[in-house]
Amino acid sequence: MAMELEDTQELLTEQPAKAKSSRWYVLGAVAAVVFVGTVGLVSVKRSRAQTLANKKDLVQNWEEIPGIDRVVKKAEGLELKQPLRNLNDLFYSSQPEELPWIRTECVIDTVQAAAYLGQAVVFLYKAIEYDGLECPDNTPVGCAVSVAGFITSITWIASYLSFAANACGAAVNSGALCAGDWTALMANFGEMATVGAAVKDDCDFSTDWGSILNLTDSSGPPPPIWQQFVPAGAAPTVETYQKVKALREQNTNRNMDITQCVMDVTNSASYVVRAILQIRSATSACPDPKACAINIMNIISSFAWISQFTALAVSDCPEGGNQKALCTADISDMVAAVTNGPA
Repeated sequence: MAMELEDTQELLTEQPAKAKSSRWYVLGAVAAVVFVGTVGLVSVKRSRAQTLANKKDLVQNWEEIPGIDRVVKKAEGLELKQPLRNLNDLFYSSQPEELPWIRTECVIDTVQAAAYLGQAVVFLYKAIEYDGLECPDNTPVGCAVSVAGFITSITWIASYLSFAANACGAAVNSGALCAGDWTALMANFGEMATVGAAVKDDCDFSTDWGSILNLTDSSGPPPPIWQQFVPAGAAPTVETYQKVKALREQNTNRNMDITQCVMDVTNSASYVVRAILQIRSATSACPDPKACAINIMNIISSFAWISQFTALAVSDCPEGGNQKALCTADISDMVAAVTNGPA
């Protein structure tokens, strides 16, 4: 019995000693791993630093690389497909001889954006109130022309404001030019839609065009439905009200025609200046076939728009309108949109 107790005590004393020794083994292993990792990290950093130093020496002493003279001579003999671009050319101040022309384009872009804003207001009024073009009570053609004209004017405003953002800045703005081109393409499609809706009636001289706008029809528009419910004794008062209302509408319509006349003259004069700028640009860009074609199409479209807005002024400025002038304007607008769209 005594022997068994002694064996048990020996086992109990040996186990803690073994546990302590195993712990020391684990700690030693962890320390060894950390040491090895640190040494490896330091060596990697040193090798990278040495590599960078070697590359730096190589860059600084590139003339001493064997055979580098032959490489340089071969590079000098290569022909560039296109000349290297100087980034200073992006700034307008680096081209003092071109700066006045660029600022002129800035003014024209701003003026035309304002002119198309006025035109958009006129088309919006015509779609809402103008007798003969009102939506949806009057002719479908008049309604379509008013709506398409309003949308087209808004897109032209966006286009010319984008071009102004480029021409009025200190350097070339490629984002503004891209936005101006896309909105101009949309506006050209709008011009085609407007002309497509209007040309049938404007160029059909066999019909009484003035009657469409109630200019030559003596009978006038049919009486409104609510007039049949007016008592007989109130007829003179109602007639007086109708006459006053019609007179006010005619005065407002005439004011809108005058506003449209001013916008027509402004746009026509602006396109004259723009055509001069485009002709000057074409004289320097025509050695490049692509740039030359774009400039030529822009010139053709500008002269076509001069014709359109001049014809519109002939119709909008005097009272009564002019059907032949409207037909001329439609044809000119179609020519301008077709040539300016691809450009």
